[in-house]
Amino acid sequence: MIQRVFYPIFVRFPKQTMAAPPTQPFFYIIGRPRSGTTLLRMLFEAHPQVTIPPESPFIVFLYKKYGNTTLWDEATITAFCDDVMSQRYFSKWLIGRDTLLQWLLQEKGTRTYQHMVKKVCLAYKSVYPKSNIVLIGDKNPAYALYINRAHKIFPEAKIIYITRDYRDNYLSLTRVNFEVPIVPLVVYRWKFALKLALNLKKKNPGLIYMIRYEDLAENPEPHLREMCDFLNLPFDASVLSFYKMKDVVEQAYGNSEEIKTIHRSLLNPISTDRSNRWKEEMTASQVRLADMVAGKMAEKMGYHREYTRFNLWLSIKTSPLLLYANLMYRALLLGSRLPWRWQQPLNRFLGIFLKTYWKFNQRKVKALK
Repeated sequence: MIQRVFYPIFVRFPKQTMAAPPTQPFFYIIGRPRSGTTLLRMLFEAHPQVTIPPESPFIVFLYKKYGNTTLWDEATITAFCDDVMSQRYFSKWLIGRDTLLQWLLQEKGTRTYQHMVKKVCLAYKSVYPKSNIVLIGDKNPAYALYINRAHKIFPEAKIIYITRDYRDNYLSLTRVNFEVPIVPLVVYRWKFALKLALNLKKKNPGLIYMIRYEDLAENPEPHLREMCDFLNLPFDASVLSFYKMKDVVEQAYGNSEEIKTIHRSLLNPISTDRSNRWKEEMTASQVRLADMVAGKMAEKMGYHREYTRFNLWLSIKTSPLLLYANLMYRALLLGSRLPWRWQQPLNRFLGIFLKTYWKFNQRKVKALK
């Protein structure tokens, strides 16, 4: 539906030079949902030498099916194109299936999966003017769980990991339909994802650049300069005016719910207005829960906890939810390692099992919202 309605407006986008062979380095922007990943994506997408399409986690989710493919004939490319088009959020790329297929068919022959991934990314047409693309990016909050898989696919790819105060992260998630807005469940996921990122960073010094959303919002230019240095990318101050393309972005996406609710603030200059809202909008009991689940990870990331004393009763009361979160995450990680043809049946089984567990503990859940 989106593709049919908006595809004709591509002719109004600024002209750009499509890079030839996809030999450009690759990088990731990763972080929990509602942590600032889209803000980072907009800053880098506004850079004339970077392409970073809207999120669609096809790279990780199609790896099991195509990761070992070396001969890309017409049938394989057609199947790959259709699988990419069917991936979650790919409609936000505003690209037609025939256009993508013809672009990918240019790569028939012996190719790696990584080569074809870059080719897909280079098919995206940005609303920002582009010159010589020297860097390809992928922004996906979903990779906060699959960060090790993302690293395996592109071992040399640098990663920018953005985190946000776990309490503001919870508040932001209550305004969108991304996850169940339960304090200990959201904060546990924040902590789980951070542990994965920090472990990968420890094993691969120099691979990951960690940044807090609050620091970026308060003083964006020096942090953006550091990130450009980290990526060996020339700094371009004009990217800080990304919001001036507001009219073009709104024209591309029309009156979509995504622009009106989820990413409305990204059409405005960067500010600190959305920092520390938890101090006024969360109850003391919610803050206590969040601080307990975050634990020492909060201080490790530079966030002050209001409540640091251990509460045995609170720990017992939240244990069913934390067990649920742990089971869910580990089941998803296990499922992602299985052959492609087994993943869908397993996901259905896990969905039934986890829903049953969730309903069994529903009374306890209501008390922890």
